Amino acid sequence: PLFSLGKPWQSVCDSEGALSLRLFEPRYVKLAQRVLPPAGSGKFGYAEKYPPHAGASGMLVQIEQFRWELAQQQKQALLVTRAARRFRILGVRKDEVKPGAPPLYVADVQLLEERDLARGPGAEGLQYWSRPLPDEDEGGDARGGKTRADSVNAGTTLVARYGAPVFESPESWQVATSVPEGMPVVAAGPPRVVEGYLMVPILPSGAVELTYFREFAAEAGIPSEEDLKAVLLNIGKDLAREDPPREDGGTLSTGRKSGRRRRR
Repeated sequence: PLFSLGKPWQSVCDSEGALSLRLFEPRYVKLAQRVLPPAGSGKFGYAEKYPPHAGASGMLVQIEQFRWELAQQQKQALLVTRAARRFRILGVRKDEVKPGAPPLYVADVQLLEERDLARGPGAEGLQYWSRPLPDEDEGGDARGGKTRADSVNAGTTLVARYGAPVFESPESWQVATSVPEGMPVVAAGPPRVVEGYLMVPILPSGAVELTYFREFAAEAGIPSEEDLKAVLLNIGKDLAREDPPREDGGTLSTGRKSGRRRRR
């Protein structure tokens, strides 16, 4: 079962990843009855978007403390919860708890490995692009609070630090092709966060996760024109396919599961 405040977990929990809740709506009282001992394992899902939908992200939550209260003849559950593991929603159904009242959402989810949290390169890549830009005119101080990611715009050349999947768009989970390690791509616009992932659109079409890339450095060596043309040609061909490659049975090293074109 899913609970939601319609916001990312990080924006509602405290600095230690904990969240205290008072559940009084009939659907959430039912959630508590299902997951609290002796009926359940003390875990439920927190959906970061409401209403939850397939492809959205969330957090598996562990209940650390709880107690039941009766307030105004209404049963309530007081919980202290903590984040356990992130997940991706694969499918959602609605359970009616009370006629005319909002339903309790129940989901099938895919638990994400630690390496999936940033679709592959993980915290290292996010830390790199989150670093402040030095101000060249002011002795190396931070440039107006801007980060390295803010320097990426249409026309910026990026080089793959790892072999990187190319998605159909920043919002798509469908992998169309890939860029080999060491090969460049050209950004078609600035990066943006899509469901917690830092995505950048590229030319001629598609999008990649910025954490796989670094800024192009001339001293690193310039790839041949033939190599660059081959990469762009493959991207264009693969994105034009009616049936892009699928990996229905597994999880890509990026953490995005291919084989679906839905949502965000």
